[in-house]
Amino acid sequence: MNDKAKSYRNTALIAISSVINILFSIIKNKFLAIFLGPSGIGLFSILNDFINTIFSVGSLGISNSGVQAISKASTESKEEVKRVYNGLIFIYSILSIIFVAISCVFANPISSHISQTTISKESFAWILRVASLTILFRFRSAIQSNLIIGMQRVGLLAKGTAIQGFIATIVGIVLAYFLGVKSIPFLVLSLGVASWAVTYFQSRKVLKELPNNNNRLSFKQMKPIFIIGIATTWSGLLETVVNLITKNSIINKFGENHLGYYTVAIGFTMQYISFITQSITSDYYPRLVATIAKGTNEVARFVNQQIAISMNLIMPLLFIMLTFSKLFLSILFSPKFLPANSLINYTVAGTFILVVAWPIAYVFLANRATKTYITSELIGNSSLLLLNLGAIWLANFSFLGLAYVAHYVIYLTVIIYLFYKRFDGFIVKENIKTFLLNAAIIAIIVVVKEIFIPAVTYTVGTLLIAMFFYISRKEYAFMFNSVVKKR
Repeated sequence: MNDKAKSYRNTALIAISSVINILFSIIKNKFLAIFLGPSGIGLFSILNDFINTIFSVGSLGISNSGVQAISKASTESKEEVKRVYNGLIFIYSILSIIFVAISCVFANPISSHISQTTISKESFAWILRVASLTILFRFRSAIQSNLIIGMQRVGLLAKGTAIQGFIATIVGIVLAYFLGVKSIPFLVLSLGVASWAVTYFQSRKVLKELPNNNNRLSFKQMKPIFIIGIATTWSGLLETVVNLITKNSIINKFGENHLGYYTVAIGFTMQYISFITQSITSDYYPRLVATIAKGTNEVARFVNQQIAISMNLIMPLLFIMLTFSKLFLSILFSPKFLPANSLINYTVAGTFILVVAWPIAYVFLANRATKTYITSELIGNSSLLLLNLGAIWLANFSFLGLAYVAHYVIYLTVIIYLFYKRFDGFIVKENIKTFLLNAAIIAIIVVVKEIFIPAVTYTVGTLLIAMFFYISRKEYAFMFNSVVKKR
Protein backbone atom coordinates (compact mmCIF):
# COMPACT_ATOMS: atom_id res chain seq x y z
CA MET A 1 0.00 0.00 0.00
CA ASN A 2 1.50 3.38 -1.02
CA ASP A 3 1.76 6.40 1.30
CA LYS A 4 -1.37 8.10 0.00
CA ALA A 5 -3.55 5.01 0.25
CA LYS A 6 -2.15 4.30 3.71
CA SER A 7 -3.04 7.83 4.87
CA TYR A 8 -6.64 7.46 3.68
CA ARG A 9 -6.99 4.04 5.27
CA ASN A 10 -5.47 5.11 8.60
CA THR A 11 -7.64 8.23 8.75
CA ALA A 12 -10.71 6.07 8.13
CA LEU A 13 -9.72 3.74 10.98
CA ILE A 14 -9.24 6.67 13.34
CA ALA A 15 -12.53 8.25 12.25
CA ILE A 16 -14.46 5.00 12.82
CA SER A 17 -12.92 4.48 16.28
CA SER A 18 -13.67 8.12 17.17
CA VAL A 19 -17.32 7.74 16.17
CA ILE A 20 -17.61 4.53 18.21
CA ASN A 21 -16.02 6.25 21.19
CA ILE A 22 -18.41 9.19 20.87
CA LEU A 23 -21.39 6.81 20.87
CA PHE A 24 -20.10 5.06 24.00
CA SER A 25 -19.58 8.46 25.61
CA ILE A 26 -23.17 9.49 24.84
CA ILE A 27 -24.49 6.28 26.42
CA LYS A 28 -22.26 6.66 29.48
CA ASN A 29 -23.18 10.30 30.00
CA LYS A 30 -26.88 9.47 29.78
CA PHE A 31 -26.64 6.92 32.58
CA LEU A 32 -24.39 9.15 34.67
CA ALA A 33 -26.92 11.96 34.35
CA ILE A 34 -29.65 9.62 35.63
CA PHE A 35 -27.72 8.08 38.53
CA LEU A 36 -25.61 11.09 39.61
CA GLY A 37 -27.88 14.04 38.91
CA PRO A 38 -26.75 17.58 37.99
CA SER A 39 -24.63 18.11 41.12
CA GLY A 40 -22.89 14.77 40.65
CA ILE A 41 -22.14 15.53 37.00
CA GLY A 42 -20.78 18.91 38.12
CA LEU A 43 -18.45 17.30 40.66
CA PHE A 44 -17.34 14.70 38.11
CA SER A 45 -16.52 17.55 35.71
CA ILE A 46 -14.53 19.44 38.36
CA LEU A 47 -12.41 16.40 39.21
CA ASN A 48 -11.82 15.62 35.54
CA ASP A 49 -10.73 19.21 34.90
CA PHE A 50 -8.38 19.06 37.89
CA ILE A 51 -6.73 15.84 36.69
CA ASN A 52 -6.53 17.09 33.08
CA THR A 53 -4.88 20.31 34.24
CA ILE A 54 -2.23 18.44 36.24
CA PHE A 55 -1.60 16.11 33.31
CA SER A 56 -1.36 18.96 30.79
CA VAL A 57 1.13 20.92 32.88
CA GLY A 58 3.00 18.04 34.49
CA SER A 59 3.46 15.94 31.36
CA LEU A 60 5.39 18.77 29.67
CA GLY A 61 3.76 18.16 26.29
CA ILE A 62 4.77 14.50 26.17
CA SER A 63 1.91 13.71 23.77
CA ASN A 64 3.87 15.52 21.04
CA SER A 65 7.49 15.27 22.15
CA GLY A 66 7.31 11.56 23.06
CA VAL A 67 5.90 10.62 19.67
CA GLN A 68 8.58 12.70 17.94
CA ALA A 69 11.36 11.05 19.97
CA ILE A 70 10.20 7.48 19.35
CA SER A 71 9.48 8.13 15.65
CA LYS A 72 12.95 9.57 15.20
CA ALA A 73 14.52 6.66 17.08
CA SER A 74 12.66 4.17 14.85
CA THR A 75 14.64 5.49 11.87
CA GLU A 76 17.88 4.61 13.64
CA SER A 77 17.45 1.23 15.34
CA LYS A 78 15.16 -0.81 17.57
CA GLU A 79 17.75 -0.50 20.32
CA GLU A 80 17.39 3.27 20.21
CA VAL A 81 13.59 3.01 20.36
CA LYS A 82 13.87 0.89 23.51
CA ARG A 83 16.33 3.36 25.07
CA VAL A 84 13.96 6.27 24.42
CA TYR A 85 10.96 4.32 25.72
CA ASN A 86 12.79 3.22 28.88
CA GLY A 87 13.92 6.79 29.50
CA LEU A 88 10.39 8.17 29.13
CA ILE A 89 8.89 5.50 31.38
CA PHE A 90 11.53 6.15 34.06
CA ILE A 91 11.22 9.95 34.10
CA TYR A 92 7.44 10.12 33.87
CA SER A 93 6.91 7.41 36.48
CA ILE A 94 8.85 9.61 38.90
CA LEU A 95 6.94 12.72 37.84
CA SER A 96 3.59 10.98 38.27
CA ILE A 97 4.48 9.88 41.82
CA ILE A 98 5.57 13.43 42.67
CA PHE A 99 2.33 14.97 41.40
CA VAL A 100 0.17 12.39 43.19
CA ALA A 101 2.08 13.08 46.44
CA ILE A 102 1.59 16.84 46.00
CA SER A 103 -2.12 16.39 45.31
CA CYS A 104 -2.58 14.21 48.40
CA VAL A 105 -0.55 16.46 50.73
CA PHE A 106 -2.26 19.65 49.59
CA ALA A 107 -5.72 18.11 49.14
CA ASN A 108 -7.23 20.20 51.96
CA PRO A 109 -6.16 23.66 50.73
CA ILE A 110 -6.91 22.70 47.12
CA SER A 111 -10.39 21.47 48.07
CA SER A 112 -11.16 24.76 49.81
CA HIS A 113 -10.81 26.50 46.45
CA ILE A 114 -12.55 24.09 44.07
CA SER A 115 -15.06 22.14 46.17
CA GLN A 116 -18.79 22.64 45.76
CA THR A 117 -20.80 24.29 48.54
CA THR A 118 -22.81 21.10 49.09
CA ILE A 119 -19.69 19.10 49.92
CA SER A 120 -17.60 19.61 53.04
CA LYS A 121 -13.93 20.45 52.71
CA GLU A 122 -12.91 17.19 54.42
CA SER A 123 -15.13 15.04 52.18
CA PHE A 124 -13.90 16.74 49.03
CA ALA A 125 -10.27 16.35 50.14
CA TRP A 126 -10.80 12.58 50.40
CA ILE A 127 -12.46 12.52 46.98
CA LEU A 128 -9.56 14.51 45.56
CA ARG A 129 -6.97 12.09 46.97
CA VAL A 130 -8.69 9.08 45.40
CA ALA A 131 -9.09 10.82 42.04
CA SER A 132 -5.46 11.99 42.04
CA LEU A 133 -4.32 8.35 41.74
CA THR A 134 -5.53 8.66 38.14
CA ILE A 135 -2.36 10.65 37.42
CA LEU A 136 -0.24 7.51 37.85
CA PHE A 137 -2.17 5.71 35.15
CA ARG A 138 -2.54 8.74 32.83
CA PHE A 139 1.21 9.33 32.72
CA ARG A 140 2.00 5.66 32.14
CA SER A 141 -0.70 5.36 29.48
CA ALA A 142 0.66 8.43 27.69
CA ILE A 143 4.12 6.88 27.28
CA GLN A 144 2.64 3.56 26.12
CA SER A 145 0.55 5.47 23.58
CA ASN A 146 3.71 7.30 22.46
CA LEU A 147 5.26 3.93 21.64
CA ILE A 148 2.21 2.72 19.70
CA ILE A 149 1.87 5.97 17.72
CA GLY A 150 5.60 6.49 17.27
CA MET A 151 5.95 3.01 15.79
CA GLN A 152 3.02 3.81 13.46
CA ARG A 153 0.63 1.13 14.71
CA VAL A 154 -2.52 3.05 13.82
CA GLY A 155 -4.65 -0.10 13.70
CA LEU A 156 -3.76 -0.86 17.33
CA LEU A 157 -4.43 2.75 18.31
CA ALA A 158 -7.85 2.84 16.65
CA LYS A 159 -8.87 -0.48 18.19
CA GLY A 160 -7.62 0.68 21.59
CA THR A 161 -9.63 3.90 21.44
CA ALA A 162 -12.85 1.95 20.87
CA ILE A 163 -12.02 -0.60 23.60
CA GLN A 164 -11.24 2.16 26.11
CA GLY A 165 -14.59 3.76 25.38
CA PHE A 166 -16.39 0.44 25.88
CA ILE A 167 -14.64 -0.34 29.20
CA ALA A 168 -15.16 3.19 30.54
CA THR A 169 -18.87 3.01 29.65
CA ILE A 170 -19.52 -0.37 31.28
CA VAL A 171 -17.49 0.38 34.42
CA GLY A 172 -18.98 3.86 34.67
CA ILE A 173 -22.58 2.60 34.49
CA VAL A 174 -21.95 -0.18 37.05
CA LEU A 175 -20.21 2.13 39.54
CA ALA A 176 -22.82 4.87 39.19
CA TYR A 177 -25.69 2.37 39.59
CA PHE A 178 -24.38 0.71 42.76
CA LEU A 179 -22.59 3.64 44.47
CA GLY A 180 -24.40 6.71 43.18
CA VAL A 181 -22.65 10.01 43.97
CA LYS A 182 -20.04 8.14 46.07
CA SER A 183 -18.75 6.56 42.86
CA ILE A 184 -17.50 9.87 41.41
CA PRO A 185 -13.80 9.68 42.42
CA PHE A 186 -13.74 6.02 41.33
CA LEU A 187 -15.33 6.99 38.00
CA VAL A 188 -12.47 9.42 37.38
CA LEU A 189 -9.98 6.76 38.45
CA SER A 190 -11.60 4.16 36.19
CA LEU A 191 -10.99 6.36 33.13
CA GLY A 192 -7.26 6.39 33.87
CA VAL A 193 -7.13 2.67 34.67
CA ALA A 194 -9.02 1.75 31.47
CA SER A 195 -6.67 3.85 29.38
CA TRP A 196 -3.59 2.32 31.04
CA ALA A 197 -4.88 -1.27 30.83
CA VAL A 198 -5.62 -1.09 27.10
CA THR A 199 -2.39 0.70 26.15
CA TYR A 200 -0.40 -1.67 28.41
CA PHE A 201 -1.52 -4.81 26.61
CA GLN A 202 -1.21 -3.16 23.21
CA SER A 203 2.25 -1.78 23.92
CA ARG A 204 3.36 -5.30 24.96
CA LYS A 205 2.85 -6.37 21.35
CA VAL A 206 5.18 -3.63 20.14
CA LEU A 207 7.75 -4.20 22.90
CA LYS A 208 8.12 -7.85 21.85
CA GLU A 209 9.75 -6.58 18.66
CA LEU A 210 12.31 -4.54 20.63
CA PRO A 211 15.45 -5.71 22.48
CA ASN A 212 14.87 -6.98 26.00
CA ASN A 213 17.12 -4.61 27.94
CA ASN A 214 16.85 -1.80 30.47
CA ASN A 215 19.14 0.70 28.77
CA ARG A 216 17.69 4.21 28.76
CA LEU A 217 18.52 7.74 27.71
CA SER A 218 20.23 9.90 30.29
CA PHE A 219 18.53 13.04 31.55
CA LYS A 220 20.91 15.13 29.43
CA GLN A 221 20.01 13.14 26.30
CA MET A 222 16.31 13.69 27.01
CA LYS A 223 16.72 17.47 27.16
CA PRO A 224 15.60 18.03 23.50
CA ILE A 225 12.46 16.01 24.20
CA PHE A 226 11.60 18.22 27.17
CA ILE A 227 12.26 21.39 25.17
CA ILE A 228 9.81 20.37 22.42
CA GLY A 229 7.24 19.33 25.01
CA ILE A 230 7.53 22.60 26.90
CA ALA A 231 7.18 24.53 23.62
CA THR A 232 3.91 22.76 22.75
CA THR A 233 2.65 23.17 26.34
CA TRP A 234 3.48 26.87 26.17
CA SER A 235 1.59 27.16 22.88
CA GLY A 236 -1.47 25.52 24.40
CA LEU A 237 -1.38 27.79 27.45
CA LEU A 238 -1.01 30.85 25.19
CA GLU A 239 -4.05 29.76 23.20
CA THR A 240 -6.00 29.30 26.45
CA VAL A 241 -5.06 32.82 27.60
CA VAL A 242 -6.19 34.31 24.27
CA ASN A 243 -9.52 32.46 24.52
CA LEU A 244 -10.10 33.57 28.11
CA ILE A 245 -9.36 37.24 27.35
CA THR A 246 -11.56 37.15 24.24
CA LYS A 247 -14.49 35.47 25.98
CA ASN A 248 -14.29 37.78 28.98
CA SER A 249 -14.25 40.81 26.67
CA ILE A 250 -17.27 39.48 24.73
CA ILE A 251 -19.26 39.14 27.97
CA ASN A 252 -18.37 42.67 29.07
CA LYS A 253 -19.18 44.23 25.68
CA PHE A 254 -22.04 42.14 24.25
CA GLY A 255 -23.35 40.00 27.13
CA GLU A 256 -23.52 36.30 28.01
CA ASN A 257 -25.82 35.35 25.11
CA HIS A 258 -23.27 36.54 22.56
CA LEU A 259 -20.59 34.51 24.30
CA GLY A 260 -22.82 31.48 23.72
CA TYR A 261 -23.17 32.36 20.03
CA TYR A 262 -19.41 32.80 19.72
CA THR A 263 -18.67 29.49 21.49
CA VAL A 264 -21.12 27.57 19.31
CA ALA A 265 -19.82 29.14 16.10
CA ILE A 266 -16.17 28.40 16.89
CA GLY A 267 -16.89 24.84 18.01
CA PHE A 268 -19.41 24.12 15.23
CA THR A 269 -16.83 22.93 12.72
CA MET A 270 -13.95 21.90 14.97
CA GLN A 271 -16.02 19.33 16.85
CA TYR A 272 -16.96 17.44 13.71
CA ILE A 273 -13.55 17.42 12.06
CA SER A 274 -11.73 16.17 15.15
CA PHE A 275 -10.88 12.94 13.31
CA ILE A 276 -8.54 14.95 11.09
CA THR A 277 -6.66 16.35 14.09
CA GLN A 278 -6.35 12.84 15.51
CA SER A 279 -5.21 11.50 12.16
CA ILE A 280 -2.53 14.17 11.82
CA THR A 281 -1.15 13.62 15.34
CA SER A 282 -1.46 9.82 15.30
CA ASP A 283 -0.60 8.93 11.69
CA TYR A 284 0.84 11.84 9.71
CA TYR A 285 3.12 13.26 12.42
CA PRO A 286 5.09 10.07 13.25
CA ARG A 287 5.49 9.29 9.55
CA LEU A 288 6.61 12.87 8.91
CA VAL A 289 9.30 12.49 11.60
CA ALA A 290 10.52 9.32 9.90
CA THR A 291 10.58 11.18 6.56
CA ILE A 292 12.90 13.93 7.84
CA ALA A 293 15.96 11.73 7.34
CA LYS A 294 15.12 11.40 3.62
CA GLY A 295 15.75 15.09 2.91
CA THR A 296 13.82 18.34 2.46
CA ASN A 297 12.45 17.47 -0.97
CA GLU A 298 10.85 14.25 0.29
CA VAL A 299 9.48 16.11 3.34
CA ALA A 300 7.86 18.75 1.09
CA ARG A 301 6.35 16.03 -1.08
CA PHE A 302 4.90 14.30 1.98
CA VAL A 303 3.53 17.59 3.35
CA ASN A 304 1.81 18.36 0.03
CA GLN A 305 0.31 14.90 -0.02
CA GLN A 306 -1.18 15.44 3.45
CA ILE A 307 -2.51 18.88 2.49
CA ALA A 308 -4.33 17.30 -0.48
CA ILE A 309 -5.69 14.46 1.68
CA SER A 310 -6.86 16.85 4.41
CA MET A 311 -8.70 19.07 1.92
CA ASN A 312 -10.32 16.09 0.20
CA LEU A 313 -11.57 14.69 3.50
CA ILE A 314 -12.68 17.95 5.11
CA MET A 315 -14.09 20.15 2.34
CA PRO A 316 -17.35 18.21 1.72
CA LEU A 317 -18.11 18.40 5.45
CA LEU A 318 -17.35 22.12 5.57
CA PHE A 319 -19.47 22.83 2.48
CA ILE A 320 -22.40 20.93 4.00
CA MET A 321 -22.02 22.69 7.37
CA LEU A 322 -21.84 26.07 5.69
CA THR A 323 -24.82 25.49 3.40
CA PHE A 324 -27.15 24.02 6.02
CA SER A 325 -25.83 25.86 9.11
CA LYS A 326 -29.23 27.34 10.03
CA LEU A 327 -30.80 23.90 9.90
CA PHE A 328 -27.99 22.36 11.97
CA LEU A 329 -28.17 25.12 14.58
CA SER A 330 -31.91 24.57 15.05
CA ILE A 331 -31.60 20.78 15.27
CA LEU A 332 -28.36 20.36 17.22
CA PHE A 333 -28.93 23.31 19.55
CA SER A 334 -32.12 25.41 19.28
CA PRO A 335 -33.50 28.32 17.25
CA LYS A 336 -32.21 30.59 20.02
CA PHE A 337 -28.70 30.02 18.64
CA LEU A 338 -29.49 31.22 15.10
CA PRO A 339 -27.62 34.52 15.69
CA ALA A 340 -24.45 32.39 15.60
CA ASN A 341 -25.11 31.71 11.91
CA SER A 342 -23.39 34.91 10.76
CA LEU A 343 -20.18 33.87 12.54
CA ILE A 344 -20.31 30.33 11.12
CA ASN A 345 -19.79 31.77 7.63
CA TYR A 346 -16.38 32.94 8.79
CA THR A 347 -15.44 30.06 11.10
CA VAL A 348 -15.88 27.59 8.24
CA ALA A 349 -13.52 29.68 6.11
CA GLY A 350 -11.03 29.92 8.97
CA THR A 351 -11.18 26.18 9.63
CA PHE A 352 -10.57 25.52 5.92
CA ILE A 353 -7.36 27.57 6.10
CA LEU A 354 -6.32 25.85 9.34
CA VAL A 355 -6.66 22.41 7.74
CA VAL A 356 -4.11 23.49 5.13
CA ALA A 357 -1.80 25.01 7.76
CA TRP A 358 -1.66 22.00 10.11
CA PRO A 359 0.50 19.70 7.95
CA ILE A 360 3.04 22.49 7.42
CA ALA A 361 3.22 23.52 11.08
CA TYR A 362 4.09 19.97 12.14
CA VAL A 363 7.26 20.18 10.05
CA PHE A 364 8.69 22.54 12.69
CA LEU A 365 8.08 20.03 15.48
CA ALA A 366 9.30 17.09 13.40
CA ASN A 367 12.61 18.94 12.85
CA ARG A 368 12.80 19.95 16.53
CA ALA A 369 12.89 23.58 15.33
CA THR A 370 11.57 24.85 18.65
CA LYS A 371 12.31 28.55 18.07
CA THR A 372 10.59 28.48 14.68
CA TYR A 373 7.56 26.76 16.18
CA ILE A 374 7.34 29.22 19.08
CA THR A 375 7.69 32.17 16.69
CA SER A 376 4.87 30.97 14.44
CA GLU A 377 2.56 30.24 17.39
CA LEU A 378 3.35 33.58 19.05
CA ILE A 379 2.55 35.50 15.86
CA GLY A 380 -0.59 33.46 15.28
CA ASN A 381 -2.02 33.84 18.79
CA SER A 382 -1.01 37.50 19.07
CA SER A 383 -2.73 38.32 15.79
CA LEU A 384 -5.91 36.56 16.92
CA LEU A 385 -5.96 38.43 20.24
CA LEU A 386 -5.36 41.84 18.66
CA LEU A 387 -7.91 41.27 15.89
CA ASN A 388 -10.53 40.02 18.37
CA LEU A 389 -9.99 42.97 20.70
CA GLY A 390 -10.23 45.30 17.70
CA ALA A 391 -13.57 43.79 16.68
CA ILE A 392 -14.88 44.06 20.23
CA TRP A 393 -13.65 47.66 20.53
CA LEU A 394 -15.56 48.52 17.33
CA ALA A 395 -18.64 46.98 19.00
CA ASN A 396 -19.41 44.85 15.95
CA PHE A 397 -20.04 41.20 16.81
CA SER A 398 -19.79 40.04 13.18
CA PHE A 399 -16.27 41.49 12.98
CA LEU A 400 -15.18 38.65 15.30
CA GLY A 401 -15.79 36.32 12.36
CA LEU A 402 -13.65 38.48 10.08
CA ALA A 403 -10.97 38.49 12.79
CA TYR A 404 -11.05 34.68 12.87
CA VAL A 405 -10.46 34.44 9.11
CA ALA A 406 -7.83 37.20 9.04
CA HIS A 407 -5.96 35.49 11.88
CA TYR A 408 -5.65 32.23 9.96
CA VAL A 409 -4.66 34.07 6.78
CA ILE A 410 -1.80 35.65 8.75
CA TYR A 411 -0.91 32.34 10.38
CA LEU A 412 -0.87 30.44 7.08
CA THR A 413 1.25 33.16 5.45
CA VAL A 414 3.78 33.03 8.30
CA ILE A 415 4.20 29.26 8.36
CA ILE A 416 4.42 29.00 4.56
CA TYR A 417 7.15 31.66 4.63
CA LEU A 418 9.03 29.78 7.36
CA PHE A 419 8.48 26.48 5.52
CA TYR A 420 10.04 27.92 2.36
CA LYS A 421 12.79 29.87 4.17
CA ARG A 422 13.92 27.37 6.81
CA PHE A 423 13.14 23.98 5.28
CA ASP A 424 13.34 24.52 1.49
CA GLY A 425 9.65 23.74 1.27
CA PHE A 426 7.21 24.30 -1.57
CA ILE A 427 3.49 24.01 -2.33
CA VAL A 428 2.63 22.21 -5.57
CA LYS A 429 0.39 23.86 -8.19
CA GLU A 430 -2.29 21.19 -7.82
CA ASN A 431 -2.80 22.10 -4.15
CA ILE A 432 -2.88 25.82 -4.94
CA LYS A 433 -5.56 25.24 -7.58
CA THR A 434 -7.61 23.07 -5.20
CA PHE A 435 -7.23 25.68 -2.46
CA LEU A 436 -8.52 28.44 -4.73
CA LEU A 437 -11.42 26.27 -5.93
CA ASN A 438 -12.45 25.51 -2.35
CA ALA A 439 -12.13 29.17 -1.36
CA ALA A 440 -14.31 30.17 -4.33
CA ILE A 441 -17.04 27.68 -3.40
CA ILE A 442 -17.04 28.93 0.21
CA ALA A 443 -17.22 32.56 -0.97
CA ILE A 444 -20.15 31.82 -3.31
CA ILE A 445 -22.13 30.00 -0.61
CA VAL A 446 -21.51 32.83 1.89
CA VAL A 447 -22.67 35.49 -0.61
CA VAL A 448 -25.80 33.49 -1.48
CA LYS A 449 -26.60 33.05 2.22
CA GLU A 450 -26.37 36.78 2.80
CA ILE A 451 -28.57 37.74 -0.15
CA PHE A 452 -31.17 35.01 -0.63
CA ILE A 453 -33.61 32.96 1.45
CA PRO A 454 -32.48 29.58 2.91
CA ALA A 455 -34.20 27.57 0.14
CA VAL A 456 -32.03 29.23 -2.49
CA THR A 457 -28.93 28.70 -0.35
CA TYR A 458 -29.71 24.99 0.04
CA THR A 459 -30.21 24.62 -3.72
CA VAL A 460 -27.07 26.51 -4.76
CA GLY A 461 -24.99 24.86 -2.05
CA THR A 462 -26.16 21.39 -3.07
CA LEU A 463 -25.30 22.06 -6.70
CA LEU A 464 -21.82 23.34 -5.76
CA ILE A 465 -21.20 20.31 -3.55
CA ALA A 466 -22.28 18.00 -6.39
CA MET A 467 -19.96 19.88 -8.76
CA PHE A 468 -17.09 19.53 -6.27
CA PHE A 469 -17.62 15.77 -6.03
CA TYR A 470 -17.77 15.49 -9.82
CA ILE A 471 -14.52 17.42 -10.30
CA SER A 472 -12.84 15.30 -7.61
CA ARG A 473 -14.48 11.99 -8.57
CA LYS A 474 -11.19 10.21 -9.38
CA GLU A 475 -9.70 11.20 -6.04
CA TYR A 476 -12.74 9.98 -4.12
CA ALA A 477 -12.74 6.70 -6.06
CA PHE A 478 -9.11 6.23 -5.02
CA MET A 479 -10.01 7.14 -1.43
CA PHE A 480 -12.82 4.59 -1.35
CA ASN A 481 -10.63 1.83 -2.77
CA SER A 482 -7.88 2.67 -0.26
CA VAL A 483 -10.27 2.29 2.64
CA VAL A 484 -12.10 -0.88 1.60
CA LYS A 485 -9.19 -2.69 -0.04
CA LYS A 486 -5.66 -3.54 1.09
CA ARG A 487 -3.45 -2.70 -1.78
